[in-house]
Amino acid sequence: MTTLRRIADGESVTAKDSDLARTVYALRDRGLISTPRTDGIWIAEVTEAGRFYLANGYYQGAAALTSPTVSSKTGRRTADIKRQTPRALAAELIKRLQDEGGTVHVHDPDKTTRALHRRALDAAKRHGLIPEGFRLLHTGRDRGDLILRLENEAHPDETDWNRIRLSARDLITDPHELANWLREDRRSIDVTDAMIGRALEAIRALAEGLLQRGHSVGISRRGKPRGLHAHARGHQYALSIKEELDRIPRVYTEEDLRSRRLYAWQRVTPEYDEVPSGRLRLELGDGSGLQCWADDKRSRLEDKIRTVVNAIERLSEADQQARFAREEAQRKRDENWRRQEEEQQRQAAARQEERDKELAQAADQAQEEHRRRAFGQALEGWASAAAIREFCLRLEALSATLPAQEATIARWVTWARAQADHMDPLLTPSVLTEVSFDIEPTAETLHRYLRNEKRGERETRPEEPIEVRYDVLYPSAWRWGRPGRSQWWRR
Repeated sequence: MTTLRRIADGESVTAKDSDLARTVYALRDRGLISTPRTDGIWIAEVTEAGRFYLANGYYQGAAALTSPTVSSKTGRRTADIKRQTPRALAAELIKRLQDEGGTVHVHDPDKTTRALHRRALDAAKRHGLIPEGFRLLHTGRDRGDLILRLENEAHPDETDWNRIRLSARDLITDPHELANWLREDRRSIDVTDAMIGRALEAIRALAEGLLQRGHSVGISRRGKPRGLHAHARGHQYALSIKEELDRIPRVYTEEDLRSRRLYAWQRVTPEYDEVPSGRLRLELGDGSGLQCWADDKRSRLEDKIRTVVNAIERLSEADQQARFAREEAQRKRDENWRRQEEEQQRQAAARQEERDKELAQAADQAQEEHRRRAFGQALEGWASAAAIREFCLRLEALSATLPAQEATIARWVTWARAQADHMDPLLTPSVLTEVSFDIEPTAETLHRYLRNEKRGERETRPEEPIEVRYDVLYPSAWRWGRPGRSQWWRR
């Protein structure tokens, strides 16, 4: 807010002011300022949205649904808010959620603001304004802090949301109430009684500074382990304020000296004592990411609250960008997985189509082979019958010259002509009529016509269909036909 006001008042803020670069970028991302470049150096200029924010205390794009400053505790509202329809309120709410990373935290809203959010929530669900693939979560419709989240259904974080939902009514975020609570609960404030006033004032100033930027400082009423913490953009950062200690040489009493001489083998006595220094120290975070601010010779901790607020703002922005990067990486992984699945399905469909085509061709070949063999067998019977009859005529001519064998030859001729009549399809059409013209090839039969994937070649001969038995159609004791090259239907 201070930087924005400085820019609006005409103060020059350019790329040369590197200490304000992060703040300028954050304001630009919110549309409050612009950074046109001149000779390769940007110059910050306030926008209309920024002037609106300075004049009213909330964003122009979300006039009815920003912070509790939208409407006072008296319940007064502007005429613009009164004219907004529930659908417009819902659209503003969804836009604000998208602009602020998916989570909006309204600290202890008044009745009017809470009612406006309820109308927006209902309208968003009723009019289908929630983006596809997302769901709208909320808590605090009736009391306490109001928290709303636009969550991706593909990657729900139930654990984090349950933590936020269950702790929303448990948290104290109002600066004055927070100070009063910490006056009694000293677990997050390790100071002497003489410094408690300054420590509470520093916490109150930090809470107010964060509230102006849409963040908060909170603590659990039930004394949950996280203790005092800052909440910004959906992230929490541990806070603690303590009084620094000075080390001074320990002054031993006569009793201490006497005990030390008698029991030197038993214990190691300290060489120094730690005493309160009267200097306050504020710690943010923990572990390797711990940041500290403390009283020094030039300034006191209270003068560094703005720096602490900026540090929390930068930290939350970095964590938010990291979260966006993780979500984007996950989105890309999901997209790649989806494409791979689609490609696998496409390839499987192509393979199945090729398989179906081969099966159809194999079925046609099996049908053709069946018809060739059935018809060819009938043709062979007809040709054999004609040959038998011609042979019988020759035998009768021969028997005229052999009177002694004429009776025997006549018996053979009679039998042979009966065999010829039986195998002649012109006299016995059942040879063809009793054989199905269309057959349903078996899986084993089709396999003979399919391409052998290992050798890349086809089987030479198919199995005979089960329903066709040529030895039944043409019972005989000898092989009909002339030896030599196979008949056309057998090739």
